[in-house]
Order: sequence, then C-alpha cells, then structure tokens
Amino acid sequence: MLVDAIEPRALSVVMVGGRVRSGVAWRSVVTRNHDQILGAVLGCCRSKTTVREETTASRAVTAVPVIEPTDGRVHGVWVCTHQGGEPESVPSPSWAFLWNLAEGFAYRGDPVGMESSWAELGVPARRPIADSLRMLAMGEHNTTVLAGLARKTGGNSVDRYTVDEHRPGGDRRVHVVAHSVHETARSHAVGDAGVHLVRGLSIDIGVASEPPRGQVPALGDRIAEALTPPRQYRAISDPETLNLLYWHGPPAPRIAWMADNTAEVPILHPDDMPTALDTASALRVTGPGRTVDLTLRFLTLDGGYEPFDLTASLIDLDSGHSALLVVLTVK
Repeated sequence: MLVDAIEPRALSVVMVGGRVRSGVAWRSVVTRNHDQILGAVLGCCRSKTTVREETTASRAVTAVPVIEPTDGRVHGVWVCTHQGGEPESVPSPSWAFLWNLAEGFAYRGDPVGMESSWAELGVPARRPIADSLRMLAMGEHNTTVLAGLARKTGGNSVDRYTVDEHRPGGDRRVHVVAHSVHETARSHAVGDAGVHLVRGLSIDIGVASEPPRGQVPALGDRIAEALTPPRQYRAISDPETLNLLYWHGPPAPRIAWMADNTAEVPILHPDDMPTALDTASALRVTGPGRTVDLTLRFLTLDGGYEPFDLTASLIDLDSGHSALLVVLTVK
C-alpha cells in the first residue's frame, strides 16, 4: 500500500494494491502488526531510505520512500508485508512533487517503481507551474486545482483528484494528492517569510482513456473563446506574488513566461512591479466586478522588455478564494 506521509501525524492511505483508496484513515487499513508497520513507515521518513522490519520469524515489512527533490522530504511510503526475502515490486509508479508559489515553479522527484527516468521520458523535473498545469487535462477539477494554488489562509488543506497527464510517449491517468501548506522558507520573492507550497504525491494508474468521439468544449470555454478577440490571451495569476499560474487557452507569444523569473532578471520589469502590485492589492479590496487597464513591460524571448496592454480583474474560485485574471493583447 502507499501511505501519504506529508503530515506524519495524520497518516492516510492512498492506494492498496493497484486500487486507489485516497484519503482512507490509516487505522482502518492497518489492522494487524500495527506497531511494526508504523515503526517502519516513520523510520523510513526519518532515514529517507528503505527500511525493513521483521514482524515474525518468517515475515517482514518493507517501507520504500517517495522523496521530494528540493529538500529531501519524504512525501509517501510504499509499505509491503511479505515472506522473508525480497518484497514484491511497487505496483504503480509514483513520485513526489512540490509547487513553490513564491517562485512560481513546480518540481517532481524521481519516480519510484518506474523503469525509465523523467529525462528518458522527455519530462522536465523542474518547470513553471503554468507549464506543469498545461500538461494536465484537469477537466472538472480545473477550479479545484487553481483554488488550491490561490489558497492563502485557513490553515493547511488537502485535495485529491484524478487527471490525465500529457507526455511525449502518450497520455497517462494520474491520481494526485495535494497538500496546500504554509512553511517558513527562504525565497527571492518573499525573503525569510512564510511561503505557500503545494506538497503532493502523484500515482500513475494507467494509460489515459480516449476521449469520447464528438466531445465538445464546455459551455464556459465556448463563451470565453467567443468573447476573446484575436491576439488576446488569458492568464490566471497569484494576486499576491503576481506569478503566473495558468493559461486559459494558448500562451501569449513573445513573452518569456518560461524564464526563471529571478530577482536579477524578472519577467515583469522591476520599475513596473509597484504599479502591478498596487493594482492587484486594490482589486483584492474591491473584489470581482472591477477591471483595470494597464500597460506593463514583460521580458521577451529576445532578452529585452516590451510593453503590453492588458486588463486585470479578480475572479472567484472554490471556497471563497480568488485569483487574478489577466487578459493580454499581443499586437
């Protein structure tokens, strides 16, 4: 079974065998040899290595960590009880991920139970959050995912959903467990302060099914497309950091939105940042329904800065959270 260990004091079960059972309480699944199995899981989290514990003279439990790459934290643990000798292989490939909202980047750890590496599959292990979300067919979970990214208050929370991930070798069905947390960390965007992170686990559960023939876009997407003139592009951003979260439709050309967005070379011109932050702050006060026209300079693919006309407004997401809708005009 796969254990969600992101919150070690509140372990839950994500998968048993090859079946997703996301969010099931630990105690309802582990009914025998509880202390030995719990000891193996916690020992695995502490050591960040595979742990084996003997439960009887002929049986053992083995715990295999699923590790997040930026700080080496264990996000998940595969647990197997077995006869003496080697345990069975991991039934479903899985990996840890981290989305850093202060930096605007997504990271994925090495896959456990997968024969190929991400590099061999042509999948970047680090990419902008907006690019990472662009690789997911989120369907009805679209708003839930964005609300998790926009969540700022109310303590930690967890979302669970199953989506399709686009890969060079073909689409895969992936189950996701995402914890929205606030931790103290160093970031060029906020310095030594609380940073909003999404820590999670992803489990590959098979080949994505083919979409039904004749499937048509949702009504909301049709309306948005009809109301969008040529050369306009819709982006959803974090209203506090202004980092890009998601492109609704194709990304805007010429803008270097895939760049690292460092303090030395920011995507938004540093002289325009105060105006942009003041505008976002004012929109958070007034709420949805107000639109502001701006001209801001963005980093372009040739390394310079170019002014772009845009409108900014606030949109409501799930559970009272909001994000910034930016409509850019690229002439």
